[in-house]
Amino acid sequence: MRVCSSSFFLVRDPAATPAARRRVRALVAGWGVRLDEDTRLALDTVTSELVTNAVRHTQAPMLTVAVHVNVSLRRALVEVYDGSTALPRRRRAGMTGESGRGLELVEHFALAHGSERTERGKRVWAELALPEQPVTRRQVMAASRRAVRGVLRALPRPGRAPIRPPFAPDSTRPRTAA
Repeated sequence: MRVCSSSFFLVRDPAATPAARRRVRALVAGWGVRLDEDTRLALDTVTSELVTNAVRHTQAPMLTVAVHVNVSLRRALVEVYDGSTALPRRRRAGMTGESGRGLELVEHFALAHGSERTERGKRVWAELALPEQPVTRRQVMAASRRAVRGVLRALPRPGRAPIRPPFAPDSTRPRTAA
């Protein structure tokens, strides 16, 4: 199981949103996780919405963004921590309104999402599905090493009786005629 995790700080500023998107994408790419076009769109959108909401609705000077990826489970978790204790809530967006659709977008792209108060404000998070990852050379080599170790463990060692399968006849016992 390969789990990668990192966090970073952002100054609460409207420019934090594109910076967060770039940084999250760079982290995921640096971990060797391959994203298809749909997953990249979902990751960018969710990151943008979580950071934008934090920038708009907190007075704290800094935000923390955390990213966790579990390649085996094919999951990515994006978390944003800010200094406000007010939890996000869904709002009705007008036909021409420029805000109020963020949580709907997060709900659309995320497998699960939520928010909770922390000692210093709140944590808002969303979990996303990752596409199936290609098998890497490292994984093939690790599987080969495990197979070799298993074979070596099964081989007889000097001073130890050989391992006999339960169905093998015991050559030390005389055979009787039936």
